[in-house]
Amino acid sequence: MVEQFATRLDPAILSLGSSRKLREDAALVPRSVVLFGNLPTKMFYSDAAMPAAHVEAMTLVLLEKMRAVAHPHILGSECDVLHVPDAAMTIRKKVEVMLSCGR
Repeated sequence: MVEQFATRLDPAILSLGSSRKLREDAALVPRSVVLFGNLPTKMFYSDAAMPAAHVEAMTLVLLEKMRAVAHPHILGSECDVLHVPDAAMTIRKKVEVMLSCGR
């Protein structure tokens, strides 16, 4: 499916869900297609479900694996970051952790 999207549609960027392993999908996608994603930000609302330390660890692992396969990649979320009114600061903190990794 990923290979078909990349070759038939010829997108500039391909965004995949967190269930996908981008390092493996990189082998199926031409280097002209930038992979986007794919941290599970739908869990960012909860410190119990997704502590900030886990966000940092997952981000660093993803960056390391994508550097190893040398495929163009934009670090991002699996989908839009959800809005949960009572968790706005918790979500924002985790997005900041994600974006500050690897600098």
